[in-house]
Amino acid sequence: MSDIQEVITPAAPAKPPYWKPVLLTAGMVTVIVSVILTIFAWPVATATPKDIPIGITSVDPSFSQQIESQFQKNQPGTFKFVEYATVNEAKAAISHREVYGAIVIANTPQVLIATGASPAMAQLLNNMAVQLGDNYTQAFGLQAIRFGVEDIAPLSSKDPRGLGLSAGSLPLIIAGIVVGILGSMRLRRRSQMFATAGISGVLAGASMVAILNFWLGSLSGNYFLEVAAVALTIAAVSLTVMGAAKLAGRGGMLAVIGLFFIIGNPISGVALPTELYPYGLGTFGQYLPLGAEVNLLRRISFFPEADTLMLWVILVAWLALGALLVLLSGLRKPKQA
Repeated sequence: MSDIQEVITPAAPAKPPYWKPVLLTAGMVTVIVSVILTIFAWPVATATPKDIPIGITSVDPSFSQQIESQFQKNQPGTFKFVEYATVNEAKAAISHREVYGAIVIANTPQVLIATGASPAMAQLLNNMAVQLGDNYTQAFGLQAIRFGVEDIAPLSSKDPRGLGLSAGSLPLIIAGIVVGILGSMRLRRRSQMFATAGISGVLAGASMVAILNFWLGSLSGNYFLEVAAVALTIAAVSLTVMGAAKLAGRGGMLAVIGLFFIIGNPISGVALPTELYPYGLGTFGQYLPLGAEVNLLRRISFFPEADTLMLWVILVAWLALGALLVLLSGLRKPKQA
């Protein structure tokens, strides 16, 4: 046997690539922010009025037909006119959220609006009143005719433009997401998750509604009903986030957050009426927690006569889904070490 032994020099570790992770990270960030920007900006930038329900009542039916024909010619497909026999019927339809406003052709012509339903739509109807007055003045030519404007559901004098609810929509949905994220990281028992969702919903809801109602004046309805709506939404969102995280891990949690926040926020109908969003996105947004919550808060505050059953059902359905996901997570077998 040879006394000379070979000395094997271990191979030097491969040098990690320098540019690959840099370019991958930059590319991922670019794609993510571009997608988020598109989701937030596209529905608003392409918003077009279509089939907006507007009431109309006149002492002479021929006047109503003339106005409908005029708008159909100049702005085809923009408005969907609903005829009412009396002014009181038109006002009742506005109060029940069947139409956004109404045109009244009488001795004292006027346009009925509901700022509480949508400040943007109220402004559109204000412009319509000016346009109608100019058209009638040109047609008859004797004296200037002006359409009066009556607000059936005005906003609070503290927040006459409704900016508080628009700005507060983000915290309304973020509250449930934050509770869900923290609960998925810190809680192990399902009973703890249910207790956290319920207690957080009630406490956060009471605080947020107090700010929007008593301080900012953005809400003006029954305080306890408004708290119930916000608490139900927070509990539903948080349970859904926690259940998705426990069942499908980080990917499941991010998917739910993306649906509720990134997709649900821009199409919730907070800033624009649902009829202005393209491809039925506005209607879809009303079935997500934020859209249903904001619509419900508006009805409680400004349209107490309007039906709210469907909106409560939507929020309860999300709560049931979240509860089901949490319960199913308890059946998942833990990973073997």
